[in-house]
Amino acid sequence: MEITCPRCESTFAADSKALRDHRYQAKCGVCQYVFQVDVAAEEVRAGNGLGYRLGRFSLILMIVLLFIALIGQVLWWTRSYSYAATSTPVRRALLAGAAQLGIRIPWPGPNKKIRIIRSAVTPLGDHLARISGSIENVAHHVQAYPVIEVTLSNVYGAPIAHLHFTPEQYLNAHFPPDAGFVPETAVPFILSSPALTTAAGYQVTLLSRS
Repeated sequence: MEITCPRCESTFAADSKALRDHRYQAKCGVCQYVFQVDVAAEEVRAGNGLGYRLGRFSLILMIVLLFIALIGQVLWWTRSYSYAATSTPVRRALLAGAAQLGIRIPWPGPNKKIRIIRSAVTPLGDHLARISGSIENVAHHVQAYPVIEVTLSNVYGAPIAHLHFTPEQYLNAHFPPDAGFVPETAVPFILSSPALTTAAGYQVTLLSRS
């Protein structure tokens, strides 16, 4: 147990058995004062000291948690987490946390830094067609997948239909939309719909969002 000298208020550890053997008399190692140890008072003092330390630790812990929460809010509202998410472990941790909370991560964008690498039209039966290709995120952060717009035109170049395809419609199972569009990765897409008929001209556009 810890005892305190009543003269110089120095605190030091003392063995309980040794105190009993010396009838609870102790000699201060600093000022050499001999005094009677009040065990009950020392236990109360020790309890108060422990309570003070626990209270101080709790206060420091609360301040640290509030600071972390503040940083998290700043990262969340500024979408800065999308830059950190370019690291696979960080992105996995974010997705795992979102899954635990039952929410979707609001990836920013999509912005204009997405390009079509290639696309091809394949005629199908019954006057239908299928468009396939790949898109790439050339930004330096993870962003949302774009909506793909297909404009069909006649032989005169006049538009005859505008079709929209969401990420859920054109992505395969290897690229879930909720996981975000990772930079420098070619992502394949397939556009097919009963409304996607054969036409004289096709224009594929990626719709961005400011």
